[in-house]
Amino acid sequence: MTFIAIDLWDKRCGIATSKEWIAFPKDTVKRTDLISWLKKYFLSHENVSHIVVGLPYDLYWVDTRQLDKTQKFIVKLSEIFPDKIVVWHDERFSSYQAQEWFDDHRDDVAAQCILQSYLDSIS
Repeated sequence: MTFIAIDLWDKRCGIATSKEWIAFPKDTVKRTDLISWLKKYFLSHENVSHIVVGLPYDLYWVDTRQLDKTQKFIVKLSEIFPDKIVVWHDERFSSYQAQEWFDDHRDDVAAQCILQSYLDSIS
């Protein structure tokens, strides 16, 4: 079972993948290119079973404008990729963690943090 995670933003998105329950940063893509990037990736990586999308709550679980956009995107992903299990996972602090580690690869490392947190929560 392989997972892919998305740290979704308006202009760019971080992507991470897993191998044997360990998350790795994969790429940062333009938001406008995300669906085509995923389609191409899934053609060559058929074993991806789950798409994990970071859900951007604020510190106190208050809904944000970005949260609404992300929830709509999750529904869209489920429609575009009906053979994948699309789940959300709390992404609070993922960008902060990523910035602490690697400023140049902040988005894909943030996606890695989201995915590793999700994998840890289900294993």
